[in-house]
Amino acid sequence: FIAIGWWALPIALLPYAFAHSAFKRFQQTKTTYRQTIRALARIPEVSGLGIDGHADRTTELATSIAKEMGLGPSQVDDVEYAALMHDIGRVSLSEPQIIKIGYTDDDLARWSAEIIAESPYLERVAEQVRHQYESYRKPGEQSDPEVSVVSRIIKVSAAYDWRVHRGGMSPLSALEELHAGAAYEYDPEVVASLRRLLEGRGVLRSPARV
Repeated sequence: FIAIGWWALPIALLPYAFAHSAFKRFQQTKTTYRQTIRALARIPEVSGLGIDGHADRTTELATSIAKEMGLGPSQVDDVEYAALMHDIGRVSLSEPQIIKIGYTDDDLARWSAEIIAESPYLERVAEQVRHQYESYRKPGEQSDPEVSVVSRIIKVSAAYDWRVHRGGMSPLSALEELHAGAAYEYDPEVVASLRRLLEGRGVLRSPARV
């Protein structure tokens, strides 16, 4: 300021204005990207190949668990994208030949990952979706390093929603089934986080005593 006087003010504000504009465009692009992903995630449901509302419910539950567990913002974003797109591979079930020869959960995860990986921006998410049906650990291991916490959260959230909205189970019964599989299938820390979340929302109800 001493050297150039009041010209210092606009010179200092110019980089700020450029940075503010860049961040604003980035946020707009990110919002548009999220809306596009959400629309794509609805395709299996609209086509009758999935449970209506499954992607949105799984996403809401998964992101809430991620925040409850203290995951960072970038991981929460990964959880959101992975949860929205975790079932996109079901679009392949429109092929009669696939229905004829049969398919497994691993096939669904692989198809979903292949579709997601078409976007370079989502390569990491594709890898997390690829491992969504795998057990969080194998016998003799404490945990499987290939199955990230994002994959584990998606697995628990999707399984819970599937049991409640497709299997007709009560929230408590669905949660108890996940607890029963916590030895190898479901990460007990994620299941415990889900329980705290449901208790905080007042969702859990003990069965009536006769």
